[in-house]
Amino acid sequence: MAEIGNKNKIEVTEEEHQQALIGEVRRFSGQEQQVYDYYRKNPQALAALRAPVFENKVVDFIGELAEKTDKPMTRAELSKLIASDEDEVPEEHHH
Repeated sequence: MAEIGNKNKIEVTEEEHQQALIGEVRRFSGQEQQVYDYYRKNPQALAALRAPVFENKVVDFIGELAEKTDKPMTRAELSKLIASDEDEVPEEHHH
């Protein structure tokens, strides 16, 4: 995932990062301030919000590429591909 994103210069803009933070804060109704402060004090947590945004952008990018090829691919199929790609664990050889 990250490799594709980096190769194609896909980046999460500051604005998109803000949107992700706002979306996260909104999920905690009544605790917005605490959640916001938590992220402000935890750069790692804040950085982690970038990951899903970045992945979505990469998925969209791959989706656009897929549209240019002959075979149409739905987003669901694409998600499945990506998921199976991440799930593949090398099989251990039992003696």
